[in-house]
Amino acid sequence: VAALERFDSLGDVSVINLGTGTGTTVRELVTAFNEVVSRPVALVETAPRPGDVAGAYTRSERARELLGWQPDYTVTEGIRHSLDWATIRDTRLAL
Repeated sequence: VAALERFDSLGDVSVINLGTGTGTTVRELVTAFNEVVSRPVALVETAPRPGDVAGAYTRSERARELLGWQPDYTVTEGIRHSLDWATIRDTRLAL
């Protein structure tokens, strides 16, 4: 939200990535998810598929420089907040 508040004052169009700035593997993501949910999901590892990337992450320096933005949550906290929001969003948005 803080990043969006300054969006109109930027002038020229820029691509701004938002993320932790560190990589998260699928295994780490599943582990973080399982820390939050009451019924953990099984992790089934298989061979890479054609086109799978070895890894990727976002660099958020531009967001920090232009918007004063930095991540407030860890991956685990982000999952927890996202799942909490999913349970209440319809009542909050009056859908």
